Amino acid sequence: MVWIPQIPDLVDRLGGADLAHALRDPLSATVPVALDDPEAGRISGVGVLAAWLAVQDTWRAEHKVEIEEVVTTFGERRAVGEWVVHLEGPEGARVGLPVAAVVDPAAPLPVRIHHSRRPLLGRHVVRRPVLRPDPGLRLSGAAGAYKAAVDAGVTEAVVALFAPDGTFRGPTGDGRRSVGAKELTELYDSLFAAGGGIPLKLCTVTEDGTRSAFEYVCDRWGGVELPPQPGLAVCTRGGDGLITSVRVYDDVQAPAR
Repeated sequence: MVWIPQIPDLVDRLGGADLAHALRDPLSATVPVALDDPEAGRISGVGVLAAWLAVQDTWRAEHKVEIEEVVTTFGERRAVGEWVVHLEGPEGARVGLPVAAVVDPAAPLPVRIHHSRRPLLGRHVVRRPVLRPDPGLRLSGAAGAYKAAVDAGVTEAVVALFAPDGTFRGPTGDGRRSVGAKELTELYDSLFAAGGGIPLKLCTVTEDGTRSAFEYVCDRWGGVELPPQPGLAVCTRGGDGLITSVRVYDDVQAPAR
């Protein structure tokens, strides 16, 4: 349960002033408001949202939360914000939880939050899909090639798309950060060890020429069928078109080997 208070600011920047006001003060809302959170699920209605936000305020204070902004990707009608939430974890130690939020004011579900619950609970939690896949969606440039290589499970093809100092950060934070060809090769060999790739079904694509952020549903890992689960990844390209970073936000657990 991680609410980012900066989310209404992104709504404002997209021209959704009424929605931004509703997210800041639900009891005075003049428009319908809904969001989806990894723990609470679908939240709609001003009373429910107001109560949830009040719980969030208490939770942030109790866990001594500090929010570090990473970057925001703005598309034509949608924005994807990324943060690292620093807080006291289950054992009292400070942890850094990567959190992303998709702000989509024109959509029936205008705010969609993505993060793993493992840093908070010590385990993954299956989450139902947030959106339906759209078979017509495509990613541009190296991001599209990256998704195709991950879908197919070809380590060499994936690593070849990264810059020499390119990085991958998993959903549980810097403890899952891999840098450079050697570490990336070891990572993707491990990810594809279940006997194939990880086909991701695109739900939304938000691109700004440098970053490609995409929401997806994952229902297969190698040869293993999984319960359909949502996630989000952000792929950043350098001036040469190579990938400088990939950051993933989901709670999908690799199948046992």
